Amino acid sequence: MSVERALQGVLMILVLVGAGALMARLGYLTEELETSLSRLTIHFSVPAMLFGSTVAHISGAFLRQAGWLLLIPLVCMLLGYGLGFALRLLCRLPRGDTGVFLVMFALSNSIFIGLPVALEIFGEAAMPYVVAYFPFNTTIFWTLGNLGIAADGGQRPASVGATVRQILSPPFFGFLAGFAVALTGLPLPPFLTQAITYLGNLTVPVTLLTTGAVLSRMGRASLHLGRAGWLTLFGRLVLMPGVTMAACLLCGAPPMMTGVFTMIAAMPVMNQCVIMARMHGANHRLAAQMLTVSTLFSLAGIPLWVLVLQWLT
Repeated sequence: MSVERALQGVLMILVLVGAGALMARLGYLTEELETSLSRLTIHFSVPAMLFGSTVAHISGAFLRQAGWLLLIPLVCMLLGYGLGFALRLLCRLPRGDTGVFLVMFALSNSIFIGLPVALEIFGEAAMPYVVAYFPFNTTIFWTLGNLGIAADGGQRPASVGATVRQILSPPFFGFLAGFAVALTGLPLPPFLTQAITYLGNLTVPVTLLTTGAVLSRMGRASLHLGRAGWLTLFGRLVLMPGVTMAACLLCGAPPMMTGVFTMIAAMPVMNQCVIMARMHGANHRLAAQMLTVSTLFSLAGIPLWVLVLQWLT
């Protein structure tokens, strides 16, 4: 872990995000194509990447060695929900934005931005911890998060069956399938492993290109923040990574685990928050604005958190 490697990672992300913005400006990456690429990523490349990464990096030995320390992200996310709710009351944010705000405050973009950042900074050794972080993040989003966003839009809570189906999204199913194969030691034929690897390798470039397209369409107006926006940035880029790092240090987590969990906790707002806020009739404009702004600010915060981690670990 080094500042130089972090800067290289940030520059790589900026180049691909900038390329996506340019493609959108020139008309090559239209909104229709962006939607299709996002669906391809969610339904095929991310599940393939999570399946392959879980098979390659998760094992019984890893789980026994890491043990209960893998629960640190879950505890920190739930704590983030509590802290976010307290700050919402203290700062008198609109009650109708509670669900959207709490998701933005407590949960991170662990795969679409967090994955490439972790790989660039820590290398392949980061993958087991990224994979371990993902199921907690997505489960809380599709339970507490989805219920809160639906309440913002005045909708009735989803049924238990609907919630389970949402949790068992293609990426989560890819993780579960990979977890089952990893624990059973079922051998995969080399041609299948290679095909899954190639499909999973689409995730980072396609995700960053579509992120650039989204940012280019938001425009400068998205940079004007209210109280909810500044609180979200504080939660995403300062409080949540700080809480996660402190928990890792207090629990005696290994340096790699501490670094990866902290950096993933410092990632921007989840893409899915915008989608679900629009679907439920909640404040999707706030979610889209903070996806844009938190992505831009996180690129500046990544090297700073690397410096902090170098100093403390």
